[in-house]
Amino acid sequence: MAGSSFRTVVITVSGNRTVLRIFYYPWRAFPYPLRRAVTALFIKVVLLQKKLFRVDSQNELTPTKQLLNLSFWGIPEIELKDYRLHIEGAVAQPISFSFDEIRALPSVTRQVRMDCVGGTRNNSIMKGVLLKEFLDRSGIEPEAQRVVFHCADGYYTSIDLKELLDREAFLAYNVNGEGIPKFGYPLRLAIPGKYGYQWAKWVVRIELVADARKGYWAHLGLPDRADLGDVW
Repeated sequence: MAGSSFRTVVITVSGNRTVLRIFYYPWRAFPYPLRRAVTALFIKVVLLQKKLFRVDSQNELTPTKQLLNLSFWGIPEIELKDYRLHIEGAVAQPISFSFDEIRALPSVTRQVRMDCVGGTRNNSIMKGVLLKEFLDRSGIEPEAQRVVFHCADGYYTSIDLKELLDREAFLAYNVNGEGIPKFGYPLRLAIPGKYGYQWAKWVVRIELVADARKGYWAHLGLPDRADLGDVW
């Protein structure tokens, strides 16, 4: 029961775009060192709360209607007939896929857990295509270090290429048997073991880069590696 109460509280805060923006703008106005310190303290408090309320033992599937969703800039409108996923950058051959072509590729179906840095968790079954399937078709240049996922709402995140391949990250187009626009449809990144802000939604472009650039939230002050439990 305590775990349910904790989930209700954090959903009220983490899932409310207006409430988050009230905190976001003052937080972003802090000097970077202070922003980083405040962020680290916040994550430590959330980790302690999760331990006290035994959130890590909550592994039952989350009902679809209760899946936490945060669309900070709103939900973009995407026409499937016009949709294309572009793969470019440090690749042997830039390539793009229509949504039908993506669904025709070999797929995986997995039960995954996505933890928000704010404390909530979604346990769902996702179906999609391994990132490796796409990269095998484009080819990876030797200098590629990281992968930047660009999204239809302007968001972007950056993750180490080796980590993505080692963890068998995949691009999901189905959550609990449904294509859910607010949850990233038609394509979102799924990478178990990373905080939710690395699970890019509405992915439209995958860029392999030879530098160590950071994603949107990591650039502002959240942990760059973003493994569950990371404070920095």
